Amino acid sequence: MPKPNLVLGEASRASMLRGFETMGRLVSLTLGPVRGTIANEREGTREIELLRDAATAVRRVIQLPEPTEDPGAMLMRHIVWNMREEVGDGSATSAVIALALAREAQRVIAAGANAMILRRGIEKALAVALDALDRQSLPLDTEETIASVATAAGGDREIGKVLGEIYDVLGPNAQVTIVPYVATYHDRAYRDGARFEGSYFSPYLLTDQVNRTAVLEDVHVLVADMVIDTAEGAAYLLDLVAQLGGKRLLIVCKKISDKAIGALVANNERDTVQSTATSLKPIGDARRGTVENIAILTGGQPLNDRAGLVPEQVTADDLGYAERVVVEKNQFLIIGGRGSRQEIQARMDALRSRLRISRDPEERETLRLLTSQLTNGIAELRVGGMTPAERTRLTEISQHAIRAVEAGMESGIVPGGGAAYLACIPAVRELKLEGDEAIGAGILARVLEEPLRQIAANTGVHPPLAVSDAQRLGPGHGLDAVSGKTVNMIEHGIADPTIVARRALEHGVSGAMMLLTTEALVIHRKPQESVNP
Repeated sequence: MPKPNLVLGEASRASMLRGFETMGRLVSLTLGPVRGTIANEREGTREIELLRDAATAVRRVIQLPEPTEDPGAMLMRHIVWNMREEVGDGSATSAVIALALAREAQRVIAAGANAMILRRGIEKALAVALDALDRQSLPLDTEETIASVATAAGGDREIGKVLGEIYDVLGPNAQVTIVPYVATYHDRAYRDGARFEGSYFSPYLLTDQVNRTAVLEDVHVLVADMVIDTAEGAAYLLDLVAQLGGKRLLIVCKKISDKAIGALVANNERDTVQSTATSLKPIGDARRGTVENIAILTGGQPLNDRAGLVPEQVTADDLGYAERVVVEKNQFLIIGGRGSRQEIQARMDALRSRLRISRDPEERETLRLLTSQLTNGIAELRVGGMTPAERTRLTEISQHAIRAVEAGMESGIVPGGGAAYLACIPAVRELKLEGDEAIGAGILARVLEEPLRQIAANTGVHPPLAVSDAQRLGPGHGLDAVSGKTVNMIEHGIADPTIVARRALEHGVSGAMMLLTTEALVIHRKPQESVNP
């Protein structure tokens, strides 16, 4: 077995910082609406892929040539990708903050500052900055502001406008599914459907491994609070769908064994009956009610509360049907179910009647959940592109925009373009600290300028001038990268979700501190490979 190399002390931090900086400088090019483009040559194809998204760019970098620099690059990769996974936006901002903080802190550590005391000062300043961000937060409640957040996240103004309308029509809990099609324009459509909390049983039953989703069209639906524990049981259900002339099946159940999943995967590979399976998150009465809701929406039977129920007891009459289902990590959507409108309305009326007379808090919460499942509706965001590559790109943009809007609905919005961070600086400078702690707070105050500086640099504006102009005009002002003017960001529709601004700052600081407090590197000659950052 090959022995690993060890790199200790200052040498480990310096080499990691070089890799950290290499990756950070790459993704900082993608910050802001006037951003740089990264050209990536697809391995083995000689095709050039143009990237303008930080999270996608870092996933294309698998390893740096220098082994001692690679851990720093992979740490930056981890920061950027985690931001995308957690809130859907802010990846480039977190990288810019992390890189600026690492540079500034490493400089004073090399001059003799204590890294751990410096860290305490930075963490105290971070708490003050986060509190200042929260005080700037405004509700995301108009079509214009929703469109601005969607545009800022995805970079496509037309998609942003359509999403603004969708959320204005359906409200803050709108469920949006993306439908790519061949066209030169984008559109929207409103459909009967519902969202349910649950998660897929196996990633091998997904149709899109990159985005971790399963999308099926013209689907038979089985909703049964049972365990499918044999391959024969799974095969029986697939045969039942095939006998009905169906090609796709969604299974919503309590549990499914590895053997049963294997049978479903094998059929997917043979392309006989394509299927996916998901669980339900609610428990108790909420679970039983959700099973009934799904059955009513799809025109099937709710196979609930039947001890010993096995797949072989399911009949064709028990299966429902939907035009489209989308299964994601924490939820699934059922769109265009064939359930009777009269039965759906009767179910809603019955739930509302119970809600009016109930005095039990737990029961009322359950009834609200069940009622909301039937009343929200689904919007289809139809993104038009003339080529498969263009449609894929627009789908990714739309996913990022939707996640940003959902984050804004949850937490509110703050001035975008780094203006919110700039407004936090006075509060940080008011901190009364001493020694290396004071130096740490001062470093964070300087780093809070960096997102605006980087946007200005990417735009071609002198960064110090952009910062001084914004500070002179007061809180909430920043650089409109498109016009090149310093404006009130909220008034000009330039905003970020509060939670994205918070998480970008937290992730950036955490990643930089991890690098700066590293005292040793263990370099394996044959490192273990991983698909995820």
